[in-house]
Amino acid sequence: MTKRIVINPVTRISGFMEIDATIDNNAVTDVKTEGLLFRGFEKMLEGRNPFDAVYFTQRICGICSTAHSVAATMALESAMGIVPGEQGRYLRDILHGCEFLQNHIRHFYQYTIPDFVRLPDKYPLYVTEHNDFRLPEGKNENIVKNYFLSLDISRSAHEMLAVLGGKAPHNHGVFIGGITTQATTDKIIKIKSILLSIRQFIENRMIPDAYTIAGYYKDYFKNGRGYGNLLSYGCFNKYTELGTLYVDPLVYTQGNISVFNPDEITQEIDYSWYKSQTNEYKPTGATAEADMDKSKAYSWVKAPRYRGIPYEVGPLARQWLSGEYRNGISTMDRTIARVLEARKIAEVMGILIENLIPGVSVQKQYTIPDASEGAGLIDTTRGALGHWLKIENGNISRYQLITPSGWNLSARGNNNLRGTAEQALMNTKITDFDNPVELGRIIRSFDPCVSCATHVYSMGKCVKTIQVMP
Repeated sequence: MTKRIVINPVTRISGFMEIDATIDNNAVTDVKTEGLLFRGFEKMLEGRNPFDAVYFTQRICGICSTAHSVAATMALESAMGIVPGEQGRYLRDILHGCEFLQNHIRHFYQYTIPDFVRLPDKYPLYVTEHNDFRLPEGKNENIVKNYFLSLDISRSAHEMLAVLGGKAPHNHGVFIGGITTQATTDKIIKIKSILLSIRQFIENRMIPDAYTIAGYYKDYFKNGRGYGNLLSYGCFNKYTELGTLYVDPLVYTQGNISVFNPDEITQEIDYSWYKSQTNEYKPTGATAEADMDKSKAYSWVKAPRYRGIPYEVGPLARQWLSGEYRNGISTMDRTIARVLEARKIAEVMGILIENLIPGVSVQKQYTIPDASEGAGLIDTTRGALGHWLKIENGNISRYQLITPSGWNLSARGNNNLRGTAEQALMNTKITDFDNPVELGRIIRSFDPCVSCATHVYSMGKCVKTIQVMP
C-alpha cells in the first residue's frame, strides 16, 4: 500500500524545510527535500560598496556567520589581487575554527542526541513520540549529563571567537588581510585556556558518547548513504610555513580521488523556483530570478552540481578526503565524522595559536578597483561554501553564493537526478508510519541549514503532518 509522509517543519535544524516522502511496503520509494525560504542576499548586495559584503553576508545566518565573512573576504582579496600574510591567515582561521567547534558541539548534543538518547521527561524543551531508545539506563544518564554540560562548552567556543573577533555571532574582526585587531599576549593566553577545556570535553566526553550511541544503533551504518560522491574546497590548507593542516581541495567519485576544479561548478534550476535564460549556469554567469509560479518546481534550493552530478559536502567528506576516517558513508558515519572533526579542528587551532606572533598588525589602507571579479571558496562547518562577486564602477554588480546546504539539500537537477540528501533518504525502511524517526535521523546527520534566505513561505498541500521531535 502506498502512503505519503510530509514532515513540516523538520525540527532541530537551522531554518525551515519539508520532507515529502512516498512510502511503499514500508520503504521510501520517492522523496523531495523542500527548502521553503527564499534567499535574497545576492540581490541586496547589488550596487553596494564591495566592503559591505563582509558584514552583510554574515547576516545570512546566525549559525555560520564567521564562515560567510571569511568567504566574502577571500572573494574580495581575489578581486583586489591581495594575498594575505601568514599571520593574517592564522588569525582569521582561528576565528573560523571557533565557529566549527561551537557548531559541532551544539549540533551533536542539542540536535542529534535527542534522536537516540531519552532526555528527562520534565525537561521543557523535550517531547518525543517515538520509543526507539536502546541505551541502558546508566549509559543514557551519562550522555544526558554531557548534554547539559555541552551548553557551556559550546558557548565558550563563541567566547573564544569574541576575544579576537569582537563578538559572536556576526564578528567585527574578519577582514581583508586577516582580522582588524592584533594578537596580544593576554589574548593568546585566554584563547589557549578556553581551547584546552574544549579539547578535554571533546576527547573525554563527546567522542566516547558518539561511539556509545553507534554501538547500540549499528543499523544506522547501513542507511543514509546517498550517492557516495564527496567534495571539499579545502580547509586549513596550503600555509606557506605549515603546509596543509587538514584537507586540500579534492573530490571523491566511484572510488577515485581527484583534484577539485572550481570551473566545473554549475547550478541547475529545473526543479527550483527560479528562472533565467538557461536552466544551467555557472556562478560567474547570469543570475536567476525568483519564479514561484514555476509548475514543476518545489524548492528555493537550487541544484549545485560538479561535472553535472550531485556531491555530499561536510565533515564526512573532509574526513574521508583527508584520510582521517574511511569506515563508510552512512547516517552514523556522518555523526562520528563530525565529532572526530571537532578533535581535528581543535588540534589545528592549537598549532595556529602556537605560531601567532603578538603585536603584528595585518591591516593597511585598501583601494577598491573600478572593475574586477573574484571568488572565495572555503570549506566551513557544514561543507563547501562559495562566494563569487563582480565589481563594476567601484560597486558590486553581481554576487552569487552556493552554501553547503545547497549542495546537500538541493532539489532535483535538470537531468532529474535527486539531490544528495534526497538520495540518502531513498529506500529507508520505516518501522512506524506515524512516527518516522528514521527520516529525521538521516536528514539531521547532514546538519541542514536553510537559514540563508529571506522569509517567503507558501502554504503546501499536506496530506499528513507529523511532528517527529520538538
